[in-house]
Amino acid sequence: MTATATPTRSGLARQLFLDLALPLIVYYGLRAAGVDQWWSLLLSGVVPVISVLVKFARTRTLDLLAVFVISIVALSLVISVMTGDARTMLIRDAWLGMVFGLVALWLLGSVWIGRPAPMYIYRAFVLAKVGPDGLRAWESKWDTDREFRHGMRVLTFVWGCAGLLNVIVTLIGAYLLPLDLAPAVLNASWPVIVVPTGIFHLWYTKRRNLRA
Repeated sequence: MTATATPTRSGLARQLFLDLALPLIVYYGLRAAGVDQWWSLLLSGVVPVISVLVKFARTRTLDLLAVFVISIVALSLVISVMTGDARTMLIRDAWLGMVFGLVALWLLGSVWIGRPAPMYIYRAFVLAKVGPDGLRAWESKWDTDREFRHGMRVLTFVWGCAGLLNVIVTLIGAYLLPLDLAPAVLNASWPVIVVPTGIFHLWYTKRRNLRA
């Protein structure tokens, strides 16, 4: 069990460094060296693409999210080359944020319509954890346990609000913040929002007995 957990943690830390820290290091390193904003953003934006390509070369696998991210980066780079506008490259993050904003709207809508979205999102995890019988028992709580229904709705509402907040911060950062400040804000916004939301999730699901 220990041997399996350690590579997972190290892999997650490595991915966070490549996706979050390294682009900022490249951007602000280039700016400190006197490189202009356009080239700094261009070169820092290529970092995630290189990471995905290296992973593909090693594993011969390419997930849909990686393809989407590469498409957004490529489109923003083409547009920015045509316009010469550095802010266009920041707006690609706003486009990506809008996609996750649609997910947030789905979460919020499911609070009042049908079953909350996490009931479907968590299904595979519950099945892997407790098996088919455990999954049926967990899902049946929705029909028999009023407290469970209330707890799932609260949890879904919190995650939906967190997603929308991230979209708002991303849009403000991409369109309004100074160019040298925006990359740091855009890269820091989602962990600043997701980490406390995740901590609340763990606390609330245990307190309200929402786990399988």
